This record gives sequence, C-alpha cells and structure tokens, in this order.
Amino acid sequence: MPSQLAGWGPQPPSAITAPSGAPRRLQSRPSAVSPVEVVTELAAGVLLLGVAALAGLVFVHRPWPNRLDAWGDLLLPAAPSARWALDLADLGSMAAVIVGVIAVFLIGARRDWVRAVACAAAPVLAVLLVQDFAKPLVGRHYLSTGGLSYPSGTVAAVAALATGLTLVTPARRRFPTGALGLLATLAVGAAVIVLRWHYPTDVVGGVAVGVGSVLSIDALVHVPWIVRSVHGRRPGVDRLHPSGPGCYPHSS
Repeated sequence: MPSQLAGWGPQPPSAITAPSGAPRRLQSRPSAVSPVEVVTELAAGVLLLGVAALAGLVFVHRPWPNRLDAWGDLLLPAAPSARWALDLADLGSMAAVIVGVIAVFLIGARRDWVRAVACAAAPVLAVLLVQDFAKPLVGRHYLSTGGLSYPSGTVAAVAALATGLTLVTPARRRFPTGALGLLATLAVGAAVIVLRWHYPTDVVGGVAVGVGSVLSIDALVHVPWIVRSVHGRRPGVDRLHPSGPGCYPHSS
C-alpha cells in the first residue's frame, strides 16, 4: 500500500513537472534580441537614412547627373522597352509589395511577432516616405521623362522587402536569404537604370532608404523590450505568468 500511494504525497520542487501533453504558452516576447543587436541595428539604419538625406540635400542644389551617373549609364546602356527590365521592375510594384509584406509577416510571426510586425510595416512606410516626402522635397527630375527621380521608390521597396525577409528568417538560413535579396535589389536597380527611369544615384538612395527604414523601425520597436529586460522584467508577461516550480516552460 505505501508503494501505491508514494506518488500522492508531497513532492520536492524538482519532481514537479508540467504534463507532457499540456499546451505550451505562445511566444509572448521577442526572441534572441540583445541590447548590442538593437543598438547596432539602429545605428546602421540611422546612418543609411542620414546618407540618403545628405545626398538629397546635395541634389536639391545640384540636381543634374554627376560622374557616378554618367559612369552607370555608360555601363548599362539604355533599353527603354527591354522585357527583362520591365519584369524585374515589377518586383517593386504595389501588388508585389503587398504580397511581400504578407509573406514577411507570416514567416516571422511565430518566431518573433514584434520583428514580424516591424519588418512587414517598414517596406510600406519606406515607399510612402519616398513617394510622398522625399521626392517632392528633393525635386530632382530625370531629364528624359521629367518625373521625380530621387530616391527610387521601386528600388526602395525591393531593398526594404529583402531586408525584412532576411531579418525574419531563422539564423541558419539568413545568409542565403540575404544574398538572394541583395541580388534581387541589384537586379532591380540595374533594370530601372536600363529603362532610364532613374539615375544610378537614385538607385543608391533607394537602397539606403529601403534598408535603413527596416533596420531603424525594427530596432526601435524592440527598445521597450530591451529596457524592461535590463530591469529584469518583460512587459505584461512576468506579472501575469510568474515563473517557478510547476509553471510551463517558455517556448523558444
């Protein structure tokens, strides 16, 4: 009889475990973020946006093509009706951006919902920043079309999507994802130059705005979690779900 009732008596804390079939809590905080990562990401994003803004200030006073533009146009001869270039440029269309941000969110939501939201919203914000603020403010026009050209919104959209997709991808797959994103961004940049929609410096500005927007926004939305983790708390988690013997383990 004692042996039959042995499992019903008081147990030491180390012996109390969650049932194997018990549901685990959903991820309620960002995974694998550190103050160093956030500060580095924010610094890189602000630097890129600053470079784009500084170049825009130069183009306000000197909007004509410079030596870099002349070299790029020489390297990539004009082909305004090239089918391959038009197809690549479609990667920066509004339809492609919508599909891309949905994909970014779905890929990242289960691992780090804060990053997923940031990386899905940033490409849209980058395009709005370019089209509604940067282009009218700089006022640089492409000579052959007369349209506002700096920075390139098409390239900014693709660069932002590539950056967001790289960030939400698991670490072991991040390098190949980033490499493919870089190739896609360079290809779209070459396409808009060949089509003579943009100067090469417009493409550089688009890359800076796209990548810088994603890095800055992702870093900023993680700041509250980092601040609370430094003080030993997580927003809305420790208070509602204290850890200790008998509590379910955190998911990772």
